[in-house]
Amino acid sequence: MSPTHDTPTCQINLTDAAQERILDLRDNMHKPAMIRLYVQGGGCSGFEYKIDMAREVAEDDIQISVNPYIELYVDPFSAPYLEGTTIDYETHTMGSRFVFHNPQAKTTCGCGSSFSVE
Repeated sequence: MSPTHDTPTCQINLTDAAQERILDLRDNMHKPAMIRLYVQGGGCSGFEYKIDMAREVAEDDIQISVNPYIELYVDPFSAPYLEGTTIDYETHTMGSRFVFHNPQAKTTCGCGSSFSVE
C-alpha cells in the first residue's frame, strides 16, 4: 500500500473589483496573471499582507485558479493565515488599494495592511 499525501489547499476569494484591477496590472500579457499572495512579519499588528506578480513558482506553492485569466500562488507558511480571505479593491478620492477581509485576523491596524492572530 502506498502512502497518501494530502495536497494542501487554501481558499481565497477575489471580488470582481480585485479581479479587474489585477487584469489591468498585468500589462496586457497574453497569458494568465500569476499573483503571489503571502504574509510576512512586520507592520503595526504583527503580520503584513503582500501581493506581487509571481516571477517564479516554488514546488510547494499552493495554486488557486480564480478564473482562466488569474492564478494565485500561496506558500505553505502563509496559507493558514490567509485561509478564507476575501480580497477586494477599493477606490476613494484619497487613493486606491487592495483590501483584505481575513477571518483569521483577530486584530488589524487602522489602514488594514497588517493583522495579528492569537
